[in-house]
Amino acid sequence: MLLQMVDLAPDIFFQSPAFPIAFRASMAALTLVHTDIIFASLDLFRVVLTHDCLVPSPSASPPPKFPIFASAIRTVVEKEGFEFVGYLLNGLVGDFPEDSTSVVVSIFRIIAFVWTSQLLSWLPLILQQLPTTSAPNQAKTQFLSEVTRFAIASSITTFT
Repeated sequence: MLLQMVDLAPDIFFQSPAFPIAFRASMAALTLVHTDIIFASLDLFRVVLTHDCLVPSPSASPPPKFPIFASAIRTVVEKEGFEFVGYLLNGLVGDFPEDSTSVVVSIFRIIAFVWTSQLLSWLPLILQQLPTTSAPNQAKTQFLSEVTRFAIASSITTFT
């Protein structure tokens, strides 16, 4: 139902005081071991975080409500981002279905692009919390290095 609201009634969805609560509830759903619920939650996050309001086309003027939508999304991600990225990585190395990897990667890429500095500050702590049985220390170090390199490369190409 939330996916339909984003598509059909973004004014209501993003401007509602319930948006942060819906975001948190969808985050909690990522901890369930139920494939359909995990896919629905990941799809919602993908749609929200790749919404055109966050990275509007430079050639077209954005609709008037896009800055309001973008502000709502940014506020929620800045508040919940640390926990959200933790859920994503925990699920990726843990109980997420194998078919969810591409959606998680898409979500992670947009977070790295839009919230670069926050992600780079969150990642070391999040990676420390991942169990070494699922993510060995060498893999964590390599992952942090690759994300940092990607984030720096993205910021350079964005501003040149």
